[in-house]
Amino acid sequence: MKVSLNWLREYVRISMSPAELAHLLTMAGLEVEGMEPICESLDGMVVAKIVSVNAHPNADRLSVCEVDTGEDVVSVVCGAPNVTQGMLAPMALVGARLPNGQTMKASRIRGVVSCGMLLAEDELGLTNDHSGLMTLPSNLRVGDPLSSALTLPDWVLDVGITPNRPDCANVLGIAREISAATGESLRRPSVEMVASGPPIEELTRVTIHNPEGCPRYVAGMIQNVTLGPAPFWMRYRLYQSGVRSINNLVDVTNYVMLEMGQPLHAFDHHRLRQGRIEVRKATEGEMFTTLDGESRRLSPEILLICDGERPVALAGIMGGLNSEIFAGTKDVLIESAFFDPVTTRRASKQLGLSTEASYRFERGADIEGVTDALKRAMSLMYGLGGGTVARGVVDNYPRPYSPQTIRFSSSRTNQLLGTDLSTDAMKRYLEGLEMNVNPTRAEEMDVIPPSFRIDIAREVDLIEEVARMSRFEKIPVTYPRIRPAEEGDPPEMILRDKLRSILVGIGFTEIITYSFISPDSAEILDAGEASDLRSFTHLMNPLGVDQSVLRTSLLPGLMATVRNNRLHGEKDLRLFEWGKIFKDRAGEQQPLEQNALAGVMAGHARQKTWYNDERSADFYDIKGIVETLLKGLQMDSLHFERGDILPGFDKDASCGAYASGTYIGQMGKASLKMASAYDIDDANIFIFELNVGNILPLLSEEIRFRPFPRFPAVYRDISLVVNEEVESGTIVDLIRKTGGKLLESVHIFDIYMGDQIGADEKAIAFRISYRSDQETLDGERVNRLHERIIRKACEDTGGRLREG
Repeated sequence: MKVSLNWLREYVRISMSPAELAHLLTMAGLEVEGMEPICESLDGMVVAKIVSVNAHPNADRLSVCEVDTGEDVVSVVCGAPNVTQGMLAPMALVGARLPNGQTMKASRIRGVVSCGMLLAEDELGLTNDHSGLMTLPSNLRVGDPLSSALTLPDWVLDVGITPNRPDCANVLGIAREISAATGESLRRPSVEMVASGPPIEELTRVTIHNPEGCPRYVAGMIQNVTLGPAPFWMRYRLYQSGVRSINNLVDVTNYVMLEMGQPLHAFDHHRLRQGRIEVRKATEGEMFTTLDGESRRLSPEILLICDGERPVALAGIMGGLNSEIFAGTKDVLIESAFFDPVTTRRASKQLGLSTEASYRFERGADIEGVTDALKRAMSLMYGLGGGTVARGVVDNYPRPYSPQTIRFSSSRTNQLLGTDLSTDAMKRYLEGLEMNVNPTRAEEMDVIPPSFRIDIAREVDLIEEVARMSRFEKIPVTYPRIRPAEEGDPPEMILRDKLRSILVGIGFTEIITYSFISPDSAEILDAGEASDLRSFTHLMNPLGVDQSVLRTSLLPGLMATVRNNRLHGEKDLRLFEWGKIFKDRAGEQQPLEQNALAGVMAGHARQKTWYNDERSADFYDIKGIVETLLKGLQMDSLHFERGDILPGFDKDASCGAYASGTYIGQMGKASLKMASAYDIDDANIFIFELNVGNILPLLSEEIRFRPFPRFPAVYRDISLVVNEEVESGTIVDLIRKTGGKLLESVHIFDIYMGDQIGADEKAIAFRISYRSDQETLDGERVNRLHERIIRKACEDTGGRLREG
């Protein structure tokens, strides 16, 4: 909310600087998000008098004015339509700097020299009015500086109001906070009018058919009022608060809303059929045209203000075109009501219509303050538009407000806040916030919060008020005693952190996707009828069909992320997700929750550089990622083999990962059906999904150091020609088993398929490292072992050594 500092000063004495005030409010929980000076520098601007007005010799719409500046009479060219002889207006002398940054200079306009500029309100940054010159009061002295003559320099504070503090969404509410924090007395808006008209009961009546939506409706009336523009001081404050000026009657309702927080509405009484008000629910399909000219279809959830025959306003939101104030308005009926926050919020959301009034009613207005606001508005209308004020007000209050009493303990407050405040000090803070405090025991009191503090319902709310008023920054800082936990982190969390660190280290990015997916994901993955991927847990209140079940795999979320990135031009991706999957259990209320890890590689595995050609990702890249992960966890006896392929994987380019004979997970190429379902036409999509539950039992809590080798290694190469159906992993396992303890490692360094061997054959080259941890190996001993490995490999695979 934007509020003028000068406006605040009308209700509370403020002796501190704007910056200090902003800090005070922020520390009290009302964050000042911005500060803007208004007319901070008016040097060179004075009160000037128009001595004479003559037509410009060379322009039809310009005038040449002789202007008395107090020290001299100068000529000024002016185009304002309201310039008249004898009027007082603000003037920028030569050398003055305007709010828009322009420096005033003497200039020749259509052949006539102009020594200064007569100003409109918008040129001073005061309002948006550019209809003519700003007319100054006739009692000002010519030549006086404009700043001292009108007290124009001001600051506008932009205060962030949290949803639980609607009492501060007005000037009086913020002034109340300043008063409580500084101890200065709070002044109330004045009410000055003479009620000399007929009793209001003879003019109108109010009927409430829905007291749940409208617990209170108060109305007043002024007859024979004069419609016209609002005075400058009111238009200035409305403008600085972000509200457009309309006329003196409508502006009063907006002004009081900003001043006291109570939304009001003014009806043309003669346009109300039967001259009365009814509050009721709308009927299904009922149409109504609001002040913005929009015709809206209503539902029974929307509360209406009606006259004797038809709707005239949306309760708490906006009035209608059929009862608005217009040029011929003479009699005004003013509404000041309390509307239920939930009812107002539902109607506002349903209609897509949010206003200053609905903003306040949705958060909760002051049901006990509606009459005060009404009288303040009637006083202002009477002062600005004259007329005759009807005696009394209509106050339909079917459900009177009943204040609650809260038991408050000062000792408990000190215990929770870590302070040493006295009971008297706490009582003083609460009374400063207009609460009724009645001591009951030495350290206890009964507190009745005011009706405008709808956020206070429990003792802890009062404790927070004490903390605010005693200043948060003055509460001593203490640190809790933290004892080390007797138990370490759960194994799942330790594993998650290890895997995350490894994946991030090799260039992957972690993502988090929704746990809610579409049941069509099972079809997209091509899961069988008996597959666990169809064990969906259905949500009772889903956001939509696409998010109606809990996920049974992480792959749908990963593939959707790949699609979204590709739509934005990102094709080279390395993504992973650690998350829960959910399997429905027949007869059980809760599904089985399991941790899983999945990842995807798409696009290029290597970019083109001056020393490398670019290369697309392939099966061996994703297999290498999984190997790196499992070796990083110090898994033993890793091997990969084809078997039952999981849904979503290409059966010709996928395999399972095993450690110590236990299935760990799946990796390979994404199936064409799944890629097509996510509108991915690139075949280079490779995925993996690991079963965390199977990995955990294989982890070792011990980390053992392996000494560096003391004796040299002996290397031998072997190239075997085998049938292309023989898997390299089978040969590696055979070599390891035959080599025994002396075989340190086996690496494949080349694979050949071509004209030099059979069409259905392939040549695989292995580099074998032999080493003993007891002695330097003898060459003959190594050769004998190497020959045995060759014979065994050829016998078991049906292969042969490659010649040459």
